[in-house]
Amino acid sequence: MSQPLMARATRSPSTSTIGNPGGPSAVSRSRVTSSGSIPKLSMDSMDPDDLFIKHNISEIRLIQQRLRADANAKQEELRSMVGERYRDLLQASTSILSMANSAQHVTHALQDAKRIVLDQRAPYIPKSILSKANEDVHLQALQMVAAHIKLLLDVPEYLWRMLERKNFFSAAWLYLLSRVVQRALIREELDEEVQNLGIDVSESFPIIQRQWEVVAQFRSQIVHRAVIALRDFNATSQATCATLLSLHLLDSRPLSDTLSALLDQRSKSLSTLLSKPPTPPGSIRDINQCVLSTLQLISQTMKAARDVFHNRNSCLSLMRTTLEFIQTDVIPSTGLPSELQLTTQSLLSGLPSSSVFSTLPQNLTSYKPHVDVNSQFSSLAPAYLDEKLSTWFQSSSNAIQRSYQTWVSDIDSVKVMWFIRNSVRTWLHTSASLESSENSQLMSLADEVCRQHIVEIWQRRLFNAETAFRDKLTATVTSLAEGSELSLVDPPPLAHLFDAAPLPSVSPMEEKPLQRYRASLQCQLSGRTPLLNDVLKALENCASTVHEDLYEVLHGNDPDTATLIMQLRESCKPHAQQLCTGSLEVMASLSSALLDDTVLNINALMFIGRVSEELSTSPFISDISCHDTVALAFRHQSQTLFDSIIERWQRFTVTRLLSQHRVPVPVAGSKTSNCGSPSTELMQSLFLLAEAVQNIGFSKHSKRHARLAEQTVHLFISRLLDREWEYDKIQALNDIGFLSRIAELWGLHWNDVRQCLDAKRSQIRDSIGVSDDMPLDENISRISKDYLTRTQTIIAAILPYRVATSASSKNSEKLASLLPLGVPSPDAEYYPVFEVVKPSSRFALLLVD
Repeated sequence: MSQPLMARATRSPSTSTIGNPGGPSAVSRSRVTSSGSIPKLSMDSMDPDDLFIKHNISEIRLIQQRLRADANAKQEELRSMVGERYRDLLQASTSILSMANSAQHVTHALQDAKRIVLDQRAPYIPKSILSKANEDVHLQALQMVAAHIKLLLDVPEYLWRMLERKNFFSAAWLYLLSRVVQRALIREELDEEVQNLGIDVSESFPIIQRQWEVVAQFRSQIVHRAVIALRDFNATSQATCATLLSLHLLDSRPLSDTLSALLDQRSKSLSTLLSKPPTPPGSIRDINQCVLSTLQLISQTMKAARDVFHNRNSCLSLMRTTLEFIQTDVIPSTGLPSELQLTTQSLLSGLPSSSVFSTLPQNLTSYKPHVDVNSQFSSLAPAYLDEKLSTWFQSSSNAIQRSYQTWVSDIDSVKVMWFIRNSVRTWLHTSASLESSENSQLMSLADEVCRQHIVEIWQRRLFNAETAFRDKLTATVTSLAEGSELSLVDPPPLAHLFDAAPLPSVSPMEEKPLQRYRASLQCQLSGRTPLLNDVLKALENCASTVHEDLYEVLHGNDPDTATLIMQLRESCKPHAQQLCTGSLEVMASLSSALLDDTVLNINALMFIGRVSEELSTSPFISDISCHDTVALAFRHQSQTLFDSIIERWQRFTVTRLLSQHRVPVPVAGSKTSNCGSPSTELMQSLFLLAEAVQNIGFSKHSKRHARLAEQTVHLFISRLLDREWEYDKIQALNDIGFLSRIAELWGLHWNDVRQCLDAKRSQIRDSIGVSDDMPLDENISRISKDYLTRTQTIIAAILPYRVATSASSKNSEKLASLLPLGVPSPDAEYYPVFEVVKPSSRFALLLVD
């Protein structure tokens, strides 16, 4: 409709005048007309190339203006003719074109539907049934078809039941059988009798296709659950073989892939075991159970893989035997487990509706999956199997070794570690699932984990013992040097010996009360004060524990165990040596820090000396199990430190006593010169010297203690003789006689002191004008000997211990052990040892209750 209007508008001679009488079209037309040189051109004959050839640029522009004016004039004419319906006209033309396209699509669709309908086959026309025999044949055919459909309908229930029982081999076989049934029904591959009867199964039973869609979903279920079931490492080799067969038949996996699936799933099971630490952390039973579970997984995996895939010289593998049975239906001479002797008949007979399935055709009841035992798809090279198993075993061993180290990291007992190690070895010895080389590798793995952690336990114990010893000794020495209350709590060694130990408690809350009481008595008998024992037990308890571990816990007769024990001993020795070295360094540094010779510093220094002496003689150095050379060096250095401390103590003690020693000045009218006993000043100094020696404590070795006392007395007498004796000469002779008697007791090696005493005696005699007077010397000697026997218990600490060789009575024989220098004579005149104040005249008048 629009085209005629456009044409009519084009042919109208007066459109420009009507549409726009005074517009640009009139002006343009006038310009062109006035030029007179441009002819009128039609739109059809207008060629741009020709125009540019015939006209110049100005003429071309005039032609352009004329054409634009004509187009505008025609538009105006069209608007005037159509009016307000211009837009509707355009939309109507567009809709007409769209409707034409839609009509064409509908026409093509109808043609396609007609062609599809014509291509359909004509329905079967049932043949007329004229006799009863024909009716029986038709009924049998329908029963056979019904058996097919019944099997297909019941398959989902049977498959669910088999999956619940983890009977994946039967499930895969049943699924393959149901697929054969579905194809026979859909493709009408049934017997000729059914086909001749004209039964269209697919048309008469549309449920077949829908039911197969339900059954088809079980394929992925069977494969997935079979793969998950491979993680059960407690499954038998027969069950594992059946599961792998389901993957091989149903998922069309080659045997190499089924082996990889088995190892991958067992690796996941191992990762699950290793990722769950024993609960609660550090429980011995749980740790041991987790360790044995990992060993069970590895051994069962290796055994199952070899049983399923490894062809031995005498018999075939389970996989090869089962595949040959499927192919030939002949049970091999080596035997085959009943769960792997699966056939279609045995499968159908085990189903609840087995009586219905008796009408199935022979070709279906004798169905078997296609296998070819000679193809690479159904075989596995022995070298490939060995390589895969070796790689998996090595990676699994590395994984469990790292986890074992993590699991036992909280164990702080060598006995527990040795128990776990023996448990692993016992389990591996009784297990026949692994080869000897694999057993040895796992035993070595357990031994290495055990060795490393036992060494870590010892290292941690020894380090903690060194730290505790350093802290306790430092705190104690600091307290003693500062004069804190700690120094007042700890009694002297000799006083502590006679303290009554607290009786054992009968409270049920206290563990081993008798052992604690016995240990306290042993500390008293050894001369250890509570403060000293508290410092020493940090080292001795650690050494005792290590000794118990080495000689009571770690034992075994087999060569591997003996080698491991030897390695543990050698591994412990460097750490034990470090403990010994660190202990000596601590004592040496603390003793060197006490520079000033004060009473408090000397007390603290002597405490360090007692610690070093105890360590040199205690069982610590032997229990710690270090090298013999290290033990000898430790004893020597400890004794050297003790000797240096004793020398410093001796100099300080002797100097302090001599500074306090009073010189007896003769008084007119006194009887001092007539007294035949040593001076009280000398006896007071000797008593203080003996008390100082006693406060050091007594050593387990009497010879060492006697040598200490001898050196101290020797130094005291030597220093005393170096001083000027400006007091009563007769008293001085008595003092020299008493000191000479002490020198004689110590033996001939005191010749230097004897010579000094003799020189001093001669000097005094010369000063008083008395020559060698034998009666005087004999009298002084007799009095000194008798006085020494009377005071031997008071100054016993500075006298050598000797048992009296002769006795005058039975009573003296009984007291010989208490009075080694003999029993004093009762007839001798008594002289008091110390000066005492005379009693007051009112003393007798005091009332005493």
